Amino acid sequence: MNNVSLVGRLVSDPELKYVNEDKPFCKFRIAVSRNYRNKDGVIQTDFINIDMWGRKAETFCQYSTKGSLIAVEGSLEIRKYIDKNGENRYYTTIKASNFHFLGHKHSELNNSKLFNDEDLFDEVLNENISDLDELTEDQVPF
Repeated sequence: MNNVSLVGRLVSDPELKYVNEDKPFCKFRIAVSRNYRNKDGVIQTDFINIDMWGRKAETFCQYSTKGSLIAVEGSLEIRKYIDKNGENRYYTTIKASNFHFLGHKHSELNNSKLFNDEDLFDEVLNENISDLDELTEDQVPF
């Protein structure tokens, strides 16, 4: 079983790209605080890479900004590649299957005005991502 659930804040505005001009792809990073303090009393933060595909990626990019508090569900992926020096490298990411908007860093923003189209969100949340698993390594834009 490979399931990951994270809650964190967006480190920067997400960027939407299209693979083969028709497959929406969004790559972003969230800051997730650990649930304990180190020996100096500091709560450390991890910065987690997230990949999101399809209609969910389009919706996510449209309504989220740097500092947004989000929950992400997905699976852990570790990819191996060879860098320009011929060394083996690994890239770890979460392939998001679902997300939830939890809030924004700036409380003066009224996000409730943004999320009033229930049909759109039902369509996005019920999207089947199995057809997006057919991409080859050459089609991934990084």
